[in-house]
Amino acid sequence: MLRHAERPPISPEDADFGRGLGLTPFGVSTAFAAGNMLRGCRDASFFASPMVRCQLTAQHFAAGMGFEAPTIHDTEQLGVHGFYYEDSRAVQKLMQAQGYMSFMLEYLRKGTAPHSRPVQQATAELAQWLQQNTTTLLGVYVSHDIFVAAFLTGLNAAKFTADNWVGFLHGAVLFETPDRDWTCSPFIPEFSTENLTAP
Repeated sequence: MLRHAERPPISPEDADFGRGLGLTPFGVSTAFAAGNMLRGCRDASFFASPMVRCQLTAQHFAAGMGFEAPTIHDTEQLGVHGFYYEDSRAVQKLMQAQGYMSFMLEYLRKGTAPHSRPVQQATAELAQWLQQNTTTLLGVYVSHDIFVAAFLTGLNAAKFTADNWVGFLHGAVLFETPDRDWTCSPFIPEFSTENLTAP
């Protein structure tokens, strides 16, 4: 489960979380490069939040893996209508009033926020959903920074501040062990200039 690749800035007046924003050229290159690290894995499925930047990230990630015409599942559960927000419009207004980072860090620290579901409960439900939907060797789930941060926080796998916030393409790696237990760890990709070639 990872955050989308680099996008242009979201306008503070945008009441829809930048739904129609695509990726920057750098975002396209890094999404492709991240997928290229897994080239050769053919048993994979791709899910993305309905927002354009997440759909494009999944497409370029899959292309980097070598998939020519991948199916990208349009997945509300990975977006603002997923597990963590009860009323995304009300959350957006609070973020605009309080400041995005301030709101997000307070939500993670307290575990609750207005118009949002408790972090622990939402994380448990998301983890179960990810396990149930991963029917291939590799499942790639493209989401947003706050949900990746909440997921890792809810699993006690990471703690976030403004200085170590979830970057583009950062995420969580979940492994199923041979005895069918699941483990999770944070994931931060590293790119060299050689593998940042545009597709």
